[in-house]
Amino acid sequence: MKKSILLTLLLLPLLPLLAQDQFDNNPGHAPMPPAGRLEVTYVANSGFIFTSGTTRVILDALYLDGEVWESPSKKMQKDIVSGSAPFKNLNFMLVSHYHADHFDPTLVSRFLVNNPRAMLITNAQTDSVMSKVLKQDPQLKRPDQMKIIKAGMFGAESFESGQLNVKCLAQRHMGKEDAKVISLGFLMDLGGKKILHIGDAGWEDENFAPYNLPDEHIDIAFIHYWFLLDCEGRRIIDTYIKPKKIVVTHIPYDELRRDYKRIKEYYPDVEVFLNHLDKKIF
Repeated sequence: MKKSILLTLLLLPLLPLLAQDQFDNNPGHAPMPPAGRLEVTYVANSGFIFTSGTTRVILDALYLDGEVWESPSKKMQKDIVSGSAPFKNLNFMLVSHYHADHFDPTLVSRFLVNNPRAMLITNAQTDSVMSKVLKQDPQLKRPDQMKIIKAGMFGAESFESGQLNVKCLAQRHMGKEDAKVISLGFLMDLGGKKILHIGDAGWEDENFAPYNLPDEHIDIAFIHYWFLLDCEGRRIIDTYIKPKKIVVTHIPYDELRRDYKRIKEYYPDVEVFLNHLDKKIF
């Protein structure tokens, strides 16, 4: 008993140093959620950060101007690019497609230079946009930091590294004017959860039928709000996805105020992130 008390007294002066060391190794000076628990942070529009243990994934969150859609602030853009808190230690950057409300090639290029341990996962169309910037940015170590998904429309390709297991679904972008644009859907295993983010996929059957998503028992699906307001979109959700929970993405907030009540009528447990850097634990 005396030895135990003596050991405690000896360790007391060290506790602040141990605590500081913990903060210095965690993004934003906050305890990281343990593996087996998923923390989701909203950035803007369809952009989120997924954190579990030491694995941090940023998705569709680094771009300049979303026009009618929400954009990350200039400070957020700068902090993501530099890897500053609360965007420290990002391991993976996932980009669904090259549209300017999801992706900016110059910002992403600089992010990869400043964060040499991070890896970009995107499709060949986005890579073709990146390649123009890369010629002007020889500091970027290519291909070490880039995983290019080459699956054709309605195909799929998987990638696994550390705690992240992601299946990339090559889906057709919503709208006739973007019919040739491949928007990657991301089916992730992380933090003991099965997560689906559908990018800007349209609600055609062929975008979802090939992947047998109900068999995946998806815990959380990140789905843009048009799906929830249209009968065809809801049919796709209820037939081909069947998630336990839905998080709404790509929201024009003036319309959200009008439509949120209607969305809740169809999906009472739907989640909406209203403010930049809001966090939820799943």
